[in-house]
Amino acid sequence: MVNYFKHPLDGCRERVRRAEEHLSELEREVASMIEKQAYSLPFDLDIKPPHPAINVGQPPETFAGVRLGTLVGEIIYNCRCALDYLVYALAVLDSGTPQENTQFPIMETAKDFTGRGKAMLVGINDAHVAAIERLQPYNGCDWTRRLRDLSNMDKHRHLVPGGGIMQATVYSELTTDLSWIHGAFDRKARHPITGKNVHVKVHVASEILFADRTPVIQPLHEIKTSVADTLRQFEPDFQ
Repeated sequence: MVNYFKHPLDGCRERVRRAEEHLSELEREVASMIEKQAYSLPFDLDIKPPHPAINVGQPPETFAGVRLGTLVGEIIYNCRCALDYLVYALAVLDSGTPQENTQFPIMETAKDFTGRGKAMLVGINDAHVAAIERLQPYNGCDWTRRLRDLSNMDKHRHLVPGGGIMQATVYSELTTDLSWIHGAFDRKARHPITGKNVHVKVHVASEILFADRTPVIQPLHEIKTSVADTLRQFEPDFQ
């Protein structure tokens, strides 16, 4: 069998790369969702000059499909796997042989780490155990707590966006110069008096949230970056 891994952490790095790919896809899906919201946004142009946009409503749907939750789950899964692979590689490095049932522990208390946590770190030397302990939530490491919580939600099929924030603004060429408005979507509206097409731009500020009303995208970036940084911190040990 061909061994594709030239470095003990290649498997960890590949998981992080896969998380990056899914994160980019998630951002594309969100961008597509925002575009659909912009083009379905209902509004009118006021019959009174200078005919600003009025009656700006909400899109008929969010356009946030189940795929968003699937991609979030893939990102979390790959980040968690990268850490588990790291622990496996450290156990081989420190003990000289593969160890069974290793896992990156994420514990809420020092007592849990000393008990259940260290049982996951068989074969790993004290210096590496101490380095992993510094990444525990009870030591103030928030990104590992968030990773654990999201991973647990995914295991129970609850990892889906729970809502969002959406704010739309419609700019009409009848009231303003549209050349300075960037990041908005071009649409046509009917002049309330002449009936001719009027150029408008629709700007949508939209963000998907978890059920606890926390943002989805930014924490995932932070988790992925923190996992990648953690791998780099351990790389010198494998030289």
